[in-house]
Amino acid sequence: MIPNSTRRILRSAVLFVAMTGFPGSLLAAGSDDGHTHGSTAGQVADEAARLRAGAELISARMLYIDRCAACHGERGHGTDAAANDFADAEALVRMTQQAMLESLDHDHGGRLTAPLAEADRATIIGYLRNYLMLPAPDADTDIGRAIYSRDCSVCHGDRGDAASWAQNSLNPAPAAFTAHGLDQLTREKMIESVTFGKKGSAMMPFAVQLSHKEIAAVVDYIRAAFMTEGMGSGAAAGDDHAHGHDGGHMAEVGEDAPFPAGLVGDPIWGKTFYEANCAECHGAKGDGEGRRAYFMIKKPENFLSPAARAELDRPELHEHISEGVVGTTMPSWDKVLTPQEIANVAEYVYRAFLNPDRFAAIEVPETPGWQRTETPPTELKKN
Repeated sequence: MIPNSTRRILRSAVLFVAMTGFPGSLLAAGSDDGHTHGSTAGQVADEAARLRAGAELISARMLYIDRCAACHGERGHGTDAAANDFADAEALVRMTQQAMLESLDHDHGGRLTAPLAEADRATIIGYLRNYLMLPAPDADTDIGRAIYSRDCSVCHGDRGDAASWAQNSLNPAPAAFTAHGLDQLTREKMIESVTFGKKGSAMMPFAVQLSHKEIAAVVDYIRAAFMTEGMGSGAAAGDDHAHGHDGGHMAEVGEDAPFPAGLVGDPIWGKTFYEANCAECHGAKGDGEGRRAYFMIKKPENFLSPAARAELDRPELHEHISEGVVGTTMPSWDKVLTPQEIANVAEYVYRAFLNPDRFAAIEVPETPGWQRTETPPTELKKN
């Protein structure tokens, strides 16, 4: 039975097909000019195969998150020293397919909560090798340039500055890559966005249209052609922030990525709510050792782990709290909390656990005159 989350993603893929006119939109085999040609029976069959492959990749992602992400992290960085870092640049060379299969054949050293079926083992290894283990950047930019011209420039602009009809027609507007620094928008995150799309924006999943190597090629072209080491030249002088790919804003150099829609979190409110609700699973110290964690097969996020501190920023915390996390017991809170209240909780987690060395300790005022401006957090507890 297909989980509801997978159905939603597959529906997004179908919508993408309808919006882009796929099949019939891929580069013809052997084409060196980037122009599309009339569909032949062979092309249609090839495009249909890619569509199936894209849907299978999305399904494989769900399986990986369900069975592997608790130890290896959603992006494969590993949640502790014992877990392999699949996102390492040398991972494809260091970990052969046979070695990975043998590890899973032996129940992963006894660390698996339940044995994996043979088909699931093959699916997970394929996902790791074809998605999380990123291909090395290719010096040949022709493929990436052709794909960008055909599929991306209509929204992101010919020069990567989002100067197109879409800038004022889509909400949120597409990313202006010239306003992003290479250190702010990583290759890994860009590949993830192109592969799986971005919820809440017009960015649809290209996994149903492009191979993993082609996605890496177009990302590498964008990074080489439009982005710089620091802030790009396309950032307008005087702007406080540059627009981000997820419809929020990119922080300036030295700043942290902010919450969407200009939200600013109140960590004092967030601490009160966290201690009354989230600590039951994530622990009062944010270590994932809450009272209920003992009964969970998928352990709650340990915010103190290196993987969490490397992967989670304010926008991702806001998204995870709002929508929940697929394959875990983390529920969606967007029917219980307002976006502002979610930002409050996320701000507390971000400061207290993910970046404790950068922020002062958060103390709830005890003075009689202090009043909450929103519903008291302890009354919002979700059953």
